[in-house]
Amino acid sequence: MKKVFIGLSFAVASLIAANQYEAGIGVGRNYVDNSQIENYNFLNLRIGKYLPKNHILRIELERSEKILDNKENLTRVLLNVEHYFSIENSKLTPYAFIGAGYQWISGNYDDNIVADLGVGVKYDINEKFNAFAEFRGLRDFGNNDNHYGVLFGIAYNFGAEKKIVQKNVEKVLDSDNDGIIDAMDKCPNTPMGVKVDKNGCQFDSDKDGVYDSLDKCPNTLAGVSVDVNGCPLDDDQDGVPNYLDKCSNTPKGVVVDEHGCAMTYDFGITFDNDSADIKPQFMKKIEEFAEFLKQNPAYKAEIQGYTDSKGSAEYNQKLSERRAKAVYEVLIKQGISKDRLSYKGYGEANPVASNDTPDGKAQNRRVVAKIYF
Repeated sequence: MKKVFIGLSFAVASLIAANQYEAGIGVGRNYVDNSQIENYNFLNLRIGKYLPKNHILRIELERSEKILDNKENLTRVLLNVEHYFSIENSKLTPYAFIGAGYQWISGNYDDNIVADLGVGVKYDINEKFNAFAEFRGLRDFGNNDNHYGVLFGIAYNFGAEKKIVQKNVEKVLDSDNDGIIDAMDKCPNTPMGVKVDKNGCQFDSDKDGVYDSLDKCPNTLAGVSVDVNGCPLDDDQDGVPNYLDKCSNTPKGVVVDEHGCAMTYDFGITFDNDSADIKPQFMKKIEEFAEFLKQNPAYKAEIQGYTDSKGSAEYNQKLSERRAKAVYEVLIKQGISKDRLSYKGYGEANPVASNDTPDGKAQNRRVVAKIYF
């Protein structure tokens, strides 16, 4: 008898070490088809280990007193395999079991091998506790007795996993691992590590159509057209985006102002009628421009000459070129390299004032510099 209890202790310890088990206690009553043994009440202690595919391996110890002649005691050890039937969204779990064991009756009665089988149902009180009730039959092979009993008890689930883990739950897929299951993910191929909204799509904070993770200009104004990088379009590539560019077709390399228009330097030089001579009072303006070019060695300049509308177009073209060349030569003398300068006459084109008045004509007889890279 002592050896049996030692063996049982090792078995129970092994189950507890597994850290996935159920321990319970119950009381019941057995009815026996043997005239010698009286119907008896009994105490049931059990420990069970959860196994795959909705199974539990149970070890049970039962004790009953005064079953024969009002003085003999019964001790029984059972090893049962239970199969439980999970019902989704239900607190009830029906089960069936079968097993075998050994029993001892005090006095001069034989110890015998027994077998049992039965059915039961568990009710989940909470995540840890459940109440159970079962009906079973037991066969005593030594005395050819049949025992039929009912048992009621309570059990406690230990460890990290409960029997719920064994239920056949459909696996929830999240293929791109963004935290949104595939069934709800409207953007199923989100790159790893990118933040997403409730639909599984990347954020686009400025709503320009380019995800934040790809947006190099994250604060684009509403309604502004952008490129693949989320930056405002700049068709003439002058550094001023289209929505701010008032001169949208600026030639490549031309230095522009904040409006996207070519930056020109107005020397403030005016010429007498039919003359290309630079008056002394304008020399300082040319020297200032030469200093500007020295401080900005990446810049180049085209010196542009103009006339008023008096005279033929052919003559005015040549006159405007002489005026541009005159300023060009002064800049060369100021130390500006020839490969950074050019000059061109534009005749009477692009007037800045009306040619209908003497003052307007004087303003149009001018030279300016167009700056570019």
